[in-house]
Parts: sequence; C-alpha cells; structure tokens
Amino acid sequence: MTERTERIMKMFFLCHGIPERCFHHKGKPFPICARCTGLGVGYVLSFIVLAIVGMMHWWIILLLLCPMAIDGFGQLFTFWSSTNPRRFVTGILGGIGIFYVFFFIWYEGYHFGQKLGPFIWNGGM
Repeated sequence: MTERTERIMKMFFLCHGIPERCFHHKGKPFPICARCTGLGVGYVLSFIVLAIVGMMHWWIILLLLCPMAIDGFGQLFTFWSSTNPRRFVTGILGGIGIFYVFFFIWYEGYHFGQKLGPFIWNGGM
C-alpha cells in the first residue's frame, strides 16, 4: 500500500494507527487499527444488511453502537485492555450502526420532504 493511500485511510477513519492495535500482514501493520478496519467492513456489510433486513428500529441501531462505545471507553479509561479481535467485532457492529444512523436521518428527511413539498407548492394550505 502506498504512503498516500495509508494517509487517506487514516484521515477517512480519523484513526490513530497505533501499530499494537493494528492487524499485521507479512510483519507490517495495517494503516488503520483493528476497530477502524471493523468499521470499514461494517460499512460494506451494511448494504447487504439493508437489502435483507430493510430499515431497523432506532433502538436496534443504538444496540449496535453500544458494544463499540463500551469497549472503546473501557479501554480509554483503562478499565481493561481490549484485544484486536474484540476491537474488530465491535467495529463491525459499530460500522453497521453508524451506517444506519446516517441512513435513518436520510430516510426520515426524505419522507419529511415528501410531505412538506405539496404543502409548500399549494401555498401552505
């Protein structure tokens, strides 16, 4: 992977890229940590989940975000030291949750606009 690609990935995910928290391939660490790798996988899987499941309730979306938040804050405040597989799995769940947060905002905004359009074009009546 080129240095430019690595910088773009770190900027896109806002990732620290600490080598101990990254997966390694042939002795070289990935440019992004295990959690951010999981987020990327989660974003991709979200399209498949959306096609199969459709729109989720907001509380399910919140539940998908909880494991990543709990693990991240637990590690940040040194309650425990997380492992790369755990970071990866919580990242996948968080990636799906984050995708659905943005999809939910778009979905609700779109339908609000559909209802508001006739109101505006008919002079507010």
